[in-house]
Amino acid sequence: MRIAKYAKILILFTLVLSGCGKNVTLYNQAKKHYKAGEFESALESSAQSLQLKPGYLKAQDLLKEVYPRALKLRMDNVNRLKAANDALMWDKLVPEYEALIKIQTTMSGLPRLVHPKTGEVFMYDPIDYNPQLKESRENAAEYHYQKGLQLSRQSEAPEIQKEAAKEFKLAVEFISGYKDSLARYEQARKKAVKRIAILAFEDVTGTKSRFGGLPDMLVDNIVGNLINDKASAEFLEIISRAQIDAVLQEQQLSASGLVDESSTANLGQLLGAHEILSGKILQIDSVPARTTSVQLKESATIEIEQGEAESDPESEEETEPVKIKQDVQCLYNKFTKTASARITASYTIVDVSSGKIKVQNTYTGVFEWSETWARKESGDDRALTPATKALIAKAEPFPPSDSQIVNNALKDLSDQFIKQIKGYVR
Repeated sequence: MRIAKYAKILILFTLVLSGCGKNVTLYNQAKKHYKAGEFESALESSAQSLQLKPGYLKAQDLLKEVYPRALKLRMDNVNRLKAANDALMWDKLVPEYEALIKIQTTMSGLPRLVHPKTGEVFMYDPIDYNPQLKESRENAAEYHYQKGLQLSRQSEAPEIQKEAAKEFKLAVEFISGYKDSLARYEQARKKAVKRIAILAFEDVTGTKSRFGGLPDMLVDNIVGNLINDKASAEFLEIISRAQIDAVLQEQQLSASGLVDESSTANLGQLLGAHEILSGKILQIDSVPARTTSVQLKESATIEIEQGEAESDPESEEETEPVKIKQDVQCLYNKFTKTASARITASYTIVDVSSGKIKVQNTYTGVFEWSETWARKESGDDRALTPATKALIAKAEPFPPSDSQIVNNALKDLSDQFIKQIKGYVR
């Protein structure tokens, strides 16, 4: 029983020590934040320290210092925004009042703080910023709602309707379900949706039989990424390959036969598309694996035992072996095996209504593979660094297959296309 009692005391003592240690750590964090001018972070860390030990004088003093500074910094921002009378003033005031409310929440969560020497109780005047936050949210929502109305009535053009939809969406972000913003957002979004037909890319490299369906893989990568990207898909509808193939077959056309903007635009009209994206794979360079080598030498000075020195037969002390320094070196061959692929392709986006090119770009996808290893030629292993020894112990690497290397280059090409196309459609 006595052992169990001592064990409980020991556990309690350990918990107290760990709590004290954490308390000091939090205070030290608060000091660092304070010195960096990060008053809100300093306030948070001080408050956490006092949660563990309300009577910790250093944390109390720091809290009293950072609380008014954190308030002042935010209120200075509020006054600056109001004086500037920016169109987006209410948008910018929202995070300021949210921060002020967070400061008050931190303070209200503090335990009763009593000065450990004077017995004085720390008091502060709590301020409720919720009315100001509510006002800012309402005004911000109304601003974006009215701007959305203005844009939606200005023009039926998809680009204008897209901007209107974004404004209605912002209104809802400030106040959920604000007026009829959701319904108006959906109306504007439908008018803003751009229908794009992405045709199969044409392979003009003459290597189709060697690398297979690279054009289809490129298009599938582009389509898949656009569909799965929420920001891109919001105002985008991609016409399916089945629809495209059906129209091409009906009109006895082929995607590769669409050689000019006019014929591409005609296909777009048949598909009900706003724009047509087509492209060509222009060049595929695949460099098979090859190995180069270079002979290197490493040297080192080591200590070796020369033998035992002559000993005094009447002495009982053992003599240490004599150590001498010796220079050693080792020759080894360092091998590097490389393989690479480069794919160059272009794409064009044509406006169906005008037949004019809106976007035209060319990119090159690259994948480079390289591995090194080494083999000892002659000499003393002790001259080698650990890194070199690891290279010598390493097995000769096998490169990816040609198709894998080309596919990796195609992935790099796809990523470049996708990045640019996403920026265009958003």
